[in-house]
Amino acid sequence: MLTIERLQAHNQTNVLNLSVLDAQKAFVGDIANIIEQSSTQSSVSQWVIWYDSTPVGFFLLDQSYSSRYSFCPQGSVGLRSFFIDQRYQGRGFARLALEQIAYHYSTWLREEVGDLYLTVNCKNQTARSLYLKLGFNDTQRLYLGGEAGPQHIMCFTSKREAKIGL
Repeated sequence: MLTIERLQAHNQTNVLNLSVLDAQKAFVGDIANIIEQSSTQSSVSQWVIWYDSTPVGFFLLDQSYSSRYSFCPQGSVGLRSFFIDQRYQGRGFARLALEQIAYHYSTWLREEVGDLYLTVNCKNQTARSLYLKLGFNDTQRLYLGGEAGPQHIMCFTSKREAKIGL
């Protein structure tokens, strides 16, 4: 069963063993650096994707994404550094995890938050296609500040806004 939980100190060693294929490193980075850099940011929470008792993926939820990126409206949340470990790719874990993230992120953050934003490298068409299939919208704008090149800006409309028809 796939579950998602906040990163805890007692399981950090297992999570540090997560990695992506060499060709994906430009899009994601190194898990140790991601954890270290995000741990000093109070508005960023670290999340682990588990399959039974095995960590299979990781991501960040950034509640100050709008202050970092002008394309993100105030109150929206950023999904950052999402990845599935190379040993577990191709098993549908990314799809299952993203479905949970998209529908539960505001509950996990225990706040009324806006839409969920992310960027995906223009070279990473596999990831972009998956996001589109799961209900993320391509804003038709590009973020040009990515280290690995231009990135599509994508948005998942929050349940709160969808309910009131915005």
